Amino acid sequence: MKWLFFILLLANLGMFILVYPQKAEKSVENSLPDVGELFLYKEIAALKTEPSVTDDVVLAGVNDPDADQVQQDSSDDRTETPDTDLSLEELAPTEPIAEPLPEVPIAEAETPAEPGFDVPESDNAVAEIPTAEVIPVCRTIGYLVSRSDAEIVSVSLRALGLKPELQSETSNEQAGVWVLIPPQATRREAIEISNRLERDGVSDLWRFTSGELVHAISLGLFRNEERAEARKNEIIDLGYEAIIKPRYRQKTKYWLYFQEGTPTSDNKKGWNDLFAKFPDLEAKETACR
Repeated sequence: MKWLFFILLLANLGMFILVYPQKAEKSVENSLPDVGELFLYKEIAALKTEPSVTDDVVLAGVNDPDADQVQQDSSDDRTETPDTDLSLEELAPTEPIAEPLPEVPIAEAETPAEPGFDVPESDNAVAEIPTAEVIPVCRTIGYLVSRSDAEIVSVSLRALGLKPELQSETSNEQAGVWVLIPPQATRREAIEISNRLERDGVSDLWRFTSGELVHAISLGLFRNEERAEARKNEIIDLGYEAIIKPRYRQKTKYWLYFQEGTPTSDNKKGWNDLFAKFPDLEAKETACR
């Protein structure tokens, strides 16, 4: 093992002796040649003003072509060396002297004058454009004598996009005139008069047993007042007291109230169909509620 160690050590020493001189020669070849003493451009101008320093010393290294070649090879960013026949004044870079700019007075920022009135604060900068007010038009349509017909009309109006409200009114309405024997004091007296009228040939009679006309005797209900007057005279001629009394009954009428919108072609067709089905209907404008 010792011999092997010494053999390897000797081999390394031999390789070191062979390789090291070659590296030294290459480093010498790659080194730069002696270019002499170098001066900065500013130092050249200063030395020129001194009488003891000659131009040859000042310009040492400047006119050396070898130095120029080395400097050019070492960096691409270097500038070319000026010719020797140029004077130092010509070699000095001439920089344009910038003329001073005239002072421009800076205008002070003008503060906007406050208005003489209070400006209302608003979250929205855009002024709202007032929309034209739409005046509603309200109408009633009727009258209908039965509630079932009123419900049918209401459904038709809803199909036209309306919102009808069903209205009704009950009132006493005259339904003809009566020819009567006035109410008697007792039931017995009313029965005796009825029997006497039948014996005198008056068969069309009817006795009230309750209500406002209790114990009165009806001799006929007439729509025509002239016929009622003739019947009354006939009974009077038989020796009885007779009177004419209007007959009233409660009657409920129905109509629909709604607010009308903008009419369309479909609405017009729907209205025509509705009036064709109920020709007695009348639509009237009314005050809105």
